[in-house]
Amino acid sequence: MTTMISYWLKFYRHEARLTQQQVADRLKIERSTYTYYETGKTKPDINTLIKIAKVYNINYTQLLQGVEEELEAAVAEIHSGPADEDSLKYRTHATTKYEVELLFVVRNLNPKQRKEVMNFAKQYLSQPEE
Repeated sequence: MTTMISYWLKFYRHEARLTQQQVADRLKIERSTYTYYETGKTKPDINTLIKIAKVYNINYTQLLQGVEEELEAAVAEIHSGPADEDSLKYRTHATTKYEVELLFVVRNLNPKQRKEVMNFAKQYLSQPEE
């Protein structure tokens, strides 16, 4: 699935006249890992995006162009899903820019990191307010 990030990764790689293998070598990762980034099969974390931007001699924010709109569309799709009883308890009427940014961060964590963040959030919420 092509995403905005995968689009820009391919675009800037072509601009730099590099192969996927050359980029992977510079990042010290497997070529298949980089290929997954370009095809949208997986997403690079923010640290990897910064390293990739350095390879292309650009600011990492250039790799994020259009991501906010993409996330807003994804959130809108979630909100327009079926209104069964279980989904309603997690549904909100409006999603803030902060929440979209948080969703982007969480989606770029590995499963172990997601579990740790969720456990932290649950512990934080269970603490009495001061």
